[in-house]
Amino acid sequence: MIRSPVRLLLWISLTLSMIASASGGTPPAWTSLPPLPDPVGLAGMYAGVSHGALVAAGGANFPGRPMAEGGKKAWHAGVYVLPSPDSRWKEVGRLPLASGYGMCATWRDSVVCIGGDHHGGNFSDGWILNWDGQALSIENLPPLPVPDAYGACAVVNDTVYVLGGQDSPAASTALARAFALDLGAPPAERHWREIPWPSGAPGRIIPVAASHDGLLYLFSGVELRAGADKTVERVYLKDAYAYSPAKGWRRLADLPEPVAAAPSPAFASDPTHLTVLAGVNAAWGSPTGPSAAKGGFERTLFSYDIASDRWEVCHRFPADSSLAPARVTAPLVAWNGGFAIPGGEIAPGIRTPSILFLRPSQGRGDRSKATP
Repeated sequence: MIRSPVRLLLWISLTLSMIASASGGTPPAWTSLPPLPDPVGLAGMYAGVSHGALVAAGGANFPGRPMAEGGKKAWHAGVYVLPSPDSRWKEVGRLPLASGYGMCATWRDSVVCIGGDHHGGNFSDGWILNWDGQALSIENLPPLPVPDAYGACAVVNDTVYVLGGQDSPAASTALARAFALDLGAPPAERHWREIPWPSGAPGRIIPVAASHDGLLYLFSGVELRAGADKTVERVYLKDAYAYSPAKGWRRLADLPEPVAAAPSPAFASDPTHLTVLAGVNAAWGSPTGPSAAKGGFERTLFSYDIASDRWEVCHRFPADSSLAPARVTAPLVAWNGGFAIPGGEIAPGIRTPSILFLRPSQGRGDRSKATP
């Protein structure tokens, strides 16, 4: 049967609409914010929002020669603020310790920074950064029970949870431990308490966390296994869990692929969906894998349907190389109606100073909100 041009156009439009719906709706809009002042770029920064300003602090890079050429890693202490998307970054202070790869989250009008690593190894200290528009204040948090870096964290109500990580750069196993701190308590009464780890779950580094509707989520990560000749095997995980403070942990459906080191926390794209932005799996994490050959990381975005306990591929990072988009080991921050991803790695050992900004599309995305 030969369709009329009008009917053919309607059929094509309907088909494309169905495809878009099946893949998570209209793709989000991707843009860039003003880049970080460090031209080399930084990965593993602490970031959040304080009194309306985007805050980014610390991080690490290879300022001389690249890592692949034997460059020396350097940690940074600068605290930068971006008051608005059309302003410029300005340095407003210094962290107590040049560090990065810790855990961070926005809480109320402050940025919570917990643990990390520095030139002397991993540490347990924590701080609350507050920028009032004129000056930066830094409040100390109680130290974690153990040194910890490369974990994940999220805030549920007023409690910050720290998940996994490793206690030493030389550790041959990852932490199978989780800790909680009530930030709403008076400072003198704040203390860390250990909560159960998901039953049967391996310890992990670089997982993704999320907070939504009173629940804490843990996605993916990398298990470390001691091998022969003091080698450490990396096992890329695709398991997923949800934690209720009242009921404990429950296992969720596995992700289609591991999403280790994806920008964290994941965000709620609507009241019943969480979105995870790509990450690294075994192939892309290999020194000879696609990231080395193509100069970038995986671009697939995954959506988790909370009601049906199902995952689907929803979108992809844009192919526009001018945005230097697909990145790992970077925080994700809800800000100005979208989500900022400051710095990170765009290829193994290669940092970026760019700040990627994702604005959810109309429809499913127009109800999106952060997971702190």
